[in-house]
Parts: sequence; C-alpha cells; structure tokens
Amino acid sequence: MAIHDENNSATPSPDRMGSSSPAQALLRPPQAQAVEAVMAFLATENPRRALLQVPVGFGKTIIIAELCSRLVETRRARKILVVTDLRSDTAAIFDVLRRYHPAGAHGRLDGSLYVDEYVGGVSVPGNVVVATSQRLLSHVKAHAQGDQDSPLADDGLDGIDVVLVYESQRATLSALVEFSDKIAAPLIAFGFSADERTLDLFGGDLLWRYTFEQALSDEYNIPPRIYRLTHALETSVRSDEPWAPIREVVTEFRDKLFSEAFPDRTIVPKTVIFAKSSAHADAVVEACQRVFEEGPDFAVKITAHVVNPREILHRFRRDPEPRIAVTVDMLASGVDLPAVECLVFLRPIRSELLYQQMLGRGTRIIAGDSLRAVTPDATEKTYFAVFDAVGVTDEGHFATADRVPRQDHHRLTARRFRLSDLLAGGVLSVGAYLRYKSPGTGSVTTAVVRDDGGLGFLDGRVFSSPSAAALAVAGYPVNGWTAWVTEEEDAPLDQLRQTMLSAAVDDLDRLAQESAALRKAADAEEQGSPDEPDSEVGSETEDRVRCLAELRRLRRDADAGMAHTLSVREFIGLWGARGRDARLIEIIETDLSNHGLVTTPDFRLVTLEEQVTVEVSVAAAPSPQATAEPDIVGGPLRETPETTEIIEATEPSKMRQRPERGLVVGNLPSASLGVESVKPAATIEQAITTMLLHDYSQLAVMSGQRNLSGAVTWKSIAKARHQKRDAPLSAAVIPPEEVSYADDLIDVLPKITAHDFVFVRGPHNAISGIVTASDVVQIYGMMTSPFFIIGEIDQTLRWIIEESIDIERVQTLCDADGTRQIDGFSRLTMGDYQRVLENPDAWAALGWPLDRKVFSQQLRIICEIRNNIMHFNGDPLPHETVTMLKNFLSLLREYCP
Repeated sequence: MAIHDENNSATPSPDRMGSSSPAQALLRPPQAQAVEAVMAFLATENPRRALLQVPVGFGKTIIIAELCSRLVETRRARKILVVTDLRSDTAAIFDVLRRYHPAGAHGRLDGSLYVDEYVGGVSVPGNVVVATSQRLLSHVKAHAQGDQDSPLADDGLDGIDVVLVYESQRATLSALVEFSDKIAAPLIAFGFSADERTLDLFGGDLLWRYTFEQALSDEYNIPPRIYRLTHALETSVRSDEPWAPIREVVTEFRDKLFSEAFPDRTIVPKTVIFAKSSAHADAVVEACQRVFEEGPDFAVKITAHVVNPREILHRFRRDPEPRIAVTVDMLASGVDLPAVECLVFLRPIRSELLYQQMLGRGTRIIAGDSLRAVTPDATEKTYFAVFDAVGVTDEGHFATADRVPRQDHHRLTARRFRLSDLLAGGVLSVGAYLRYKSPGTGSVTTAVVRDDGGLGFLDGRVFSSPSAAALAVAGYPVNGWTAWVTEEEDAPLDQLRQTMLSAAVDDLDRLAQESAALRKAADAEEQGSPDEPDSEVGSETEDRVRCLAELRRLRRDADAGMAHTLSVREFIGLWGARGRDARLIEIIETDLSNHGLVTTPDFRLVTLEEQVTVEVSVAAAPSPQATAEPDIVGGPLRETPETTEIIEATEPSKMRQRPERGLVVGNLPSASLGVESVKPAATIEQAITTMLLHDYSQLAVMSGQRNLSGAVTWKSIAKARHQKRDAPLSAAVIPPEEVSYADDLIDVLPKITAHDFVFVRGPHNAISGIVTASDVVQIYGMMTSPFFIIGEIDQTLRWIIEESIDIERVQTLCDADGTRQIDGFSRLTMGDYQRVLENPDAWAALGWPLDRKVFSQQLRIICEIRNNIMHFNGDPLPHETVTMLKNFLSLLREYCP
C-alpha cells in the first residue's frame, strides 16, 4: 500500500476522483487530499483496510464528515459506521455530521446526511451511524454468545458498507478490524501516530500521512509553548481547606500567565484546565474565582454531569465569559475550541494518546477578528501556552504511545488487575460514574471512581475493589468486573481490563521476539552457528507469552459459547507445570482472574485426571484465593447538586487473605472414580454378588445418579440376616454418610474414622466416588514419604557441614550482620546449607571429588521441593521426583563422614 504524502502528492485528476466536488472549497488542501486518498482507495478492487496519519487539532471530524457526504452522494455507500473510543468524541462527531451541509450539495439525493447514534438492540435509520467502540464491541460479544440484540443481527447495522474509525488504540482497533472483516466492510482508520504493530494490521503501510510538523509549517496548526508549574503538585481535595493547595498552583499559573506567556495582555485568555475528578474540578473552579478575584461566570466546570454542559460549552466557545473552563475528560477531544490559548494540566496522564488529544484543543487556528470577539485585547493566535503542574511535558514521561506504559507490562501480567491500573493506563478516568443493575429487582446503583482506585457510593461507603462493591449491593458474591458498567461508554470494567491486558501481552510478545533475535545473534557470533538453541532463561518470557496467548484464546472461545474442557493435568500444563504447588496456584488464579475466567469444577479441588471446563466468570464469586485488596475502607461522601465530593477514608484498610489449604476430599483419586450401586428394589443376593465380584466392602444403594438412599456393608448384611434369615435388602441398608468434594479432608476424617467410608458428592451434585479409611492411609503415605526423605536429607547435610566446617565460617556466610543469632548448627536451614556449599572455600573443606556447581544446582531443586512440601501441596510428588530425592540422599550417605 503506497503512502500519499501531502508534500509530494499532486492534486488528483478528475478521472481519478470520479467527479470534482465543489465541497472541497470547505476543506484545507491537505484535508481534501486525505479525502481523495480514501476515495481512491475505496475505488480499488476489494479494498479491506487503510490507515491515515492525521495530527491532532487538524480536523479529522471535518475529513470524516466530507467522506460521509461524498460516499453517500456518489452512492458508493448506503450506510456508514463511524466508531470512536470516547463518548465525548461520539457526541461531537454526531453534532458535526448532523449539521454538515457542504457547498454544492445540490447534486445530493436530499442535501443532507441522516445521522443516528447506535446504542444496540434498536433500529437505526440513518445513512451514517455513530457508535463508541466499547458499546459496539460489547454487542458483538453479545451476538457471539447468542444474544439476538447484537450488531450482526441488528437492523441498525444491517448493510454497513464502510467503517470509519476516528481514533483508537491498537487493542480496540484489532477488534474493530475483526468486526469489519466479519461484515465484509472496508475499514478506514485515522490516527495521530502508528506503532509497528498497528501498521501490521494495515499491511505495514500508511495510506496517507500528514504530520504535526507539516501542519505547523503550513500554518494549519498552532505550536505550543511549555511553562512548568512547580507549586503544590499534590492538587488533592483531601484537607481541611480543600482548595488551599490548589490555590498555590493556580496563583503560579496566574503569575506566569501575565509575566511570561502573555506579558502584553490583561484579559485572561480562553483557558481549559484538566482536573483529576469532578470533585477536584469543583475545587479548581473555586480556586480560580478566588485567585483571579472574579465572579461565578469567570470560571466554570464543564463535565458530563453538570446541568446543560453543552450550553455552558457553547457560551465558553462564543461569549467573552466564561474565561476558564475546568473539565476532566469531556473537552479532551472531539471539541473545536479555536479561541483557546491556554491549557493547564492538573491531572496525571499516562496515556500519550489522551495527552495528544488534549493538546489538540490548543492547536486550532482562528482568524484575528474571531479571536478578538471573545478576547478583546488579543491580536492574533500565533502560539498557545501549556502550563504543566504534573510533569506530563517532561522528557520521557511516556514510555510508549500505548495506553499501558511498557515498563508496567510484566507487572500487569503477573498480578491481579486493579482499578488503579485502568486509571494509570488511561482507559478509565477519575470521577467516572459506574452503574450496577440488580439482576433480580432491576434497581440501579451508581458508584464513582476515586483517584485512589476505589469505588465510592453516594451513601458514604468506599470500597477498594469492584467485587467488594458489588457484594455490598447484591448481598452475595458477585464478579464486580462484569457487574459494573461505565455510564459513559456502557462498557463492563472487564472489557477495559481485557483491552489493557491484550496490549500488555502484545508488547510482551514483541519483547520476547526481540530478545530471541538478540540471543540467536549472540549465539551465532560466539559459537559460529545460527542454529544454537535459545537459553532456558531467555525463553521464560516467550513461555509466558505462549501461556497468556492460550488464555486469551480460551477467553475468546468461551465468549463465543465454545468453552474448552480438559484435564487438570493438561490445564496446568499451560503454565509448564506437572503438579500444583502454592506458587503455581497463585499464578494460575491471578491469570484466570485477569482474563475473567474460572474453571468448573475448581482446578484445585479435584485430581489431576479430572476434567474441568474453562468458562467466563460472569456472576460467580471471586476466587477463594481472594485478592489481597482491601474491602471496605469507609469514608464519607459529600453530595452536592452537581457532584459527589470524595473525602479520604479515615481508617486504613485491612487486608484479607485466605490461608493456604491442605488436602480436600476431591484431591483423592477415589473421590472421582464413580461408585458401583444397586437400586433400592434389588435383592440382598444381588448386592452380595456385586460386592463379591468387585471385592467391595460396601455398596451404594441409589435410585439415580444424584439420589443416594444409603449403603450396605458386610457388617449390615450379616446383622440383617442374623435377625432374619430371608431379610430383604432394605433391612441391610444403613444411612449414607456424605461429604462434598470441596470439603477439607482433615474435617471429614472423624466421619471416615467412625464409619470406615463416606460417599462424595461431586461438582455437579452427583455422587462421584467413595473414600475409605484405606484411601486416606494411602494418600497420606504417598505424601509423607517425601517428607521423611527431605527430613533425612536435612539432618545429613547438617551433620556433613558440622563435621567439616567451623561455625565461624558458617556465621560469616549465613549471618554476617548477626541479626539471626546463629550460635549453633541446629539453627541452620536448607537455604543456609545451600549458601554454605555454594561457597568455593567451604566446598573445598569437604574434600569431595564432585563438581560443586552441579551439586549446588541439584541442591537448589531439593530446596524448592522442600518448600513445596512444607506448603502442603495436595498433589503427590511424581515418581521420578521421589526417585531423585532418594538418589540425592544415597549420595549424601556415601560421602557422609
């Protein structure tokens, strides 16, 4: 795909354009060329997707409006879908398209565009449909799950001919590309920049490019001047005098405004201040009015939750007052404010896309007379001023153009996501409103996103996690990530989480590929062969990426109603594991939580051979290994007519963490092997024959897979026949003793001891097996054997060190600062043995004809196995691992002095 560069492209010829349109008179030349590049692309055979690079503040909305107008006029498109990431962009584009009447529209069918907004599940009659990507993709997902109210089955999106993407990040864009492929419609995307992976979605090339530098050179955009504010970077509302720290930074802004940025002016230029939250914006408005000593019309708040925000915005754009507009995200993009000459950043921003869009509010050009109409002492707009109180303009502030800073990717994929991660990644804003609709009553609860990553209710309660907040509403455990939906975008929090996770995994993948290439190059240079295998350490990231990619596939298939069923052994094999230890379980539960998945039954509570299904966690309780997030931290909310002010919690939160579990009944193989049974109407001879054939000591009496009537044993049969020689089976039936597969084995031991056996009710409420006293003895025997071997290894190593190495050298190696007070060999741990024997001098003191490094490497493995056993791993060690322990002990015995 060739690039059409504005500086090198000639004006398209009439035959290439199809027809010359008088509407180009409304467009700047580069904008017109962007339109022509797209029209030419759509005229090619089987066009699929194209990407255009357009700088912020250049007028993508006008380009899209003209494209829609041309496509409808020339009958090349019957219906066009315009997609944005932000609700504010959708509203702005909707307004522009609805009012767009280009010159020369007489050739049009009706002289105007018919625009409607897609909200899902309703018919949209317009020839242009505007939608947020979140709402669109949520309905695509609903369709995949069989919901009839979905884009692919909705008249509103039936017959889409072209998809235009206003601005979108790579993760969302990938899903939109997949959607456009499904409906067989070309996709045209506009962006201010494109990384390598985004370009890969479009065949590796841009269709058309026009940079910010070109726009500045051609005087289509206005350049910024940066002024750093140093006072009171903590612009919080958490104090007895909430506007006091903000007053300091506003005062510095006022002083630099007239001393440095606009020294010849006396009227405050039109200014947009970006605040952290709705409550923060209130405090900033109050501080501006006090510092500048002006009335209530001087500075106003413009957010989605004030009364008539569009009317306030209209006055800000058109009238001399207000001079300052304080916002959170509403004015960040998609709003044409050419008279704005100042931007003030009082909120941290981690998304470069969001920052560039915010800058776009100041880059717009404006005629001198239009500027003077709202700012009388201005002459012309040759630059705009950026006042930075949070370091957003500092060099290196953005690690990458993605929404997720690159250095966070490994961290994000290694622990549970929190709301604070969504805030840091730019996919959720402080002060955003979330709603939870009760599935039973239909009542709606509203929560506000706090700047500390918590959720605040209007009644004053504050919760640290979505699930804790959902539990408080529902009264029972609920997956808050799927229950809470953003009010602006109508998107579940889980969708935002998956967007960030996908971006993180994609970048990990790229980093892994780069690392592999570097390792191969280094191996080839060092060993002269390009075919040397990768090092084990270097491949860890690649293995991690493969695991996460497989989880993403499981989630995608589960969303589509094709949940996968596999054995627990196969399941943990995704993590390269053969058994379940405490560390592995923690990693798996974290990954499942981040991907919104659960296993049914719980993979921890059954044997390795049992089958589990990997499903989407929709309304299930959080994993028993509850995230170590605080639940409710308490703290008042002060409600005003326009906003809810969030005050800091007065008491620190308490962490809740589930202790590690030991064996559960389901971990015993016999708990899932099924049961042999006879029906209640059977004869006692049938029961005896069945027991003899299978060498059973007891037999279930069942009328169905879930209906257990009781049991018969040799003892109960003998007792019944002793009382009456021809006693029926019913006389020998004893009451059943049932336990759940999820019960802790230690809790059911008294039952097994008292009755010799118990029946196990499995994850699907059917009788899945029987556990006897001999089963318990066998499993504990398998688990305690390695424990005793490890114990003997420990004693032997201590004896060897004590006989060969003096305590002073051991203290130097293991307790150099004396804090552990190691005054004898009995205080040494397995880790201490490892530290001592890895020391070359200490090893030499043994006098062994063995390789120290090989021995030390095996000892490290032994230490890991020991830790696993001490954490009471429910799975018996593999036979080869037990053999390795025995061999290591034999070696120690051979060289033991």
